[in-house]
Amino acid sequence: MRLPTLLTALASALSLLVGASAMAQPASQTTVLQGARIIDGQGGAPIENGSIVIRDGRIEAVQPGGAKAPAGAKVVDLRGKTVMPALIAGHAHLGITNGAKSGAGEINEANVTRQLQKYARYGVGTVAVFGTDHDFIYKMRADQRAGKLALPTIVTAGHGFGVPHGAPPIAMGMDQVYRPTTIEAVRKDFEKLAAQKPDLVKIWVDDFGDSKTKKMDPALYRKVIEQAHKRGLKVVAHVYYLEDAKRLARDGVDLFGHSVRDKPVDAELIALMKEKNIAYIPTLQLDEAFFVYADKPDWMRTAFFRDALDPGVGEWLASPAYKVKQISKQDLANAKANALALHKAGIKVGMGTDSGATIPRIQGFAEHRELELLTQAGLSPMQALQAATSGNAAILGIDRERGTLAAGKQADILVLDANPLDDIRNTRKINALWLRGVPAAGAGEQAAGR
Repeated sequence: MRLPTLLTALASALSLLVGASAMAQPASQTTVLQGARIIDGQGGAPIENGSIVIRDGRIEAVQPGGAKAPAGAKVVDLRGKTVMPALIAGHAHLGITNGAKSGAGEINEANVTRQLQKYARYGVGTVAVFGTDHDFIYKMRADQRAGKLALPTIVTAGHGFGVPHGAPPIAMGMDQVYRPTTIEAVRKDFEKLAAQKPDLVKIWVDDFGDSKTKKMDPALYRKVIEQAHKRGLKVVAHVYYLEDAKRLARDGVDLFGHSVRDKPVDAELIALMKEKNIAYIPTLQLDEAFFVYADKPDWMRTAFFRDALDPGVGEWLASPAYKVKQISKQDLANAKANALALHKAGIKVGMGTDSGATIPRIQGFAEHRELELLTQAGLSPMQALQAATSGNAAILGIDRERGTLAAGKQADILVLDANPLDDIRNTRKINALWLRGVPAAGAGEQAAGR
């Protein structure tokens, strides 16, 4: 890289970090968001012309229409708007992609910061990263908790557990994963992971469609689950096959981070998931991303989509580098049917996309597209919104702090120009995002498809 280019890149990275830090402290004065339709994330009827009182970064009260603002409060007029909890990206990855490049070499603090800022522009207030973070993520998380970094909340599994020469593919940039081959190696790796205090634990149980690729030995992932539960940590599994899902359910996994796609879910799996309270994040957009860009859907021409693309990605999607995976069309159909079946059975279904794991999984946009795919699968708009807010908060174990608009919760609030209960695509009409009681820089500034 030539010196001027390097200096420009460094200056850009520094400005991202300084800008993030500058907005980190919540306003001490009381603020009232007044006059909006309030969708609180709990599934009940919206509050019309309601008010949200915010103090010190938290929600002090959610009030019905006509309530007076506290004396001396700053009032923000949101008449005609809809407010809801900020979206929670329930399965994502940070830093792996950078423009039309991807791989472990792209993972650094500046790139992760940039991507978190993009999530914020797209109304995402929390990002859960499943197993591909580098260790600097813990310092970022600590700075965030200390009020020094105004970015979407980081939920991290740190380094996940995979298989040598298998899942997850190192070619995807996932070289920071533990790949133990013995029970003792699992124990040692887990001690290193536990010392960092991750929020949850990730395992990969899949052959990625290659019968010659060895899946993780059940004895090894049972040891991971045992070590995690001993420390009060949930375990999320990458899964594809029905039989693997059943085995994992019997062995105590807490969450499936993808859909079962080879077969319809059956009564046995449903019974196991209900008995053990196992949750499910379908990641429908992951499967769609393997083929949809070749179809050139209308939404690819919207500003909301285009503004989510890093430089060079649009050209990459139109080039031979983007390879259509035909089986993913059937995978998506199966995934939709299985998501609906599990939802109807009373299984908690969340919203995640695997955005950021590969170039075609577009961070920010993917989360809104996932909401639309969930409604195509058969969930109502309200149910899809719950999956992305209170549902994900409960699944990830962060529901004491976020996921609903209620007294005591962190004031992470998405303001929309239209009602998503009328059309789920109205989540794309972003007016503003408030993080910890402060407007997030840039949110709503993209054209939002208007």
